[in-house]
Amino acid sequence: MNEDEFAKSLLAHERREWQNPEKIIAQIDVKKGMVIADLACGPGFFVVPLARAVGESGRVYAVDSSELMLGYLRSNLERSGTQSQNVTIYKSDVSQTNIPSASCDIVLFANILHDLDYPSEFLTEVKRISKLNALIVDIDWKDIDNGFGPPLDIRMSETKAQGILKKGGLVLVRSIDPGPYHYGLVLKVP
Repeated sequence: MNEDEFAKSLLAHERREWQNPEKIIAQIDVKKGMVIADLACGPGFFVVPLARAVGESGRVYAVDSSELMLGYLRSNLERSGTQSQNVTIYKSDVSQTNIPSASCDIVLFANILHDLDYPSEFLTEVKRISKLNALIVDIDWKDIDNGFGPPLDIRMSETKAQGILKKGGLVLVRSIDPGPYHYGLVLKVP
């Protein structure tokens, strides 16, 4: 599948049937006025509902290294009627963003931990952009064969993810239910 087809699959209506972003957002206590980073945001599956949830007084930082994905994000924002003035888009590596230090109430990353070559650098950046007591949310594929998603051999078990996140200086607060094919971890910097 090429990148264009991949971007379209990330926004497919069918995805909402097994991974509902609004239900996930409700589980992480997003409130009006919050500042949230969506790292490796892709075409904006979570960005649009996050922007609605934080409202005009909030901010969503959307970060991705792919201009194609960010193009889809811009179209997605426009098509949804979401006020894009509360979304700041950065084209950059997720380990070196332009997000201001200590600015985020929540840092979300979905379906990327298993792809990172240097998770320690990424987690250093996550901690840099997080406010004191910020929530860090990791959503990733369960290591089960469900017939779609990334190859089973690159998926990361929830236990392994917890180990990497703990080694990176984060503490597990609770789990959330992001749907039948994923696990969701909510963490904090101690």
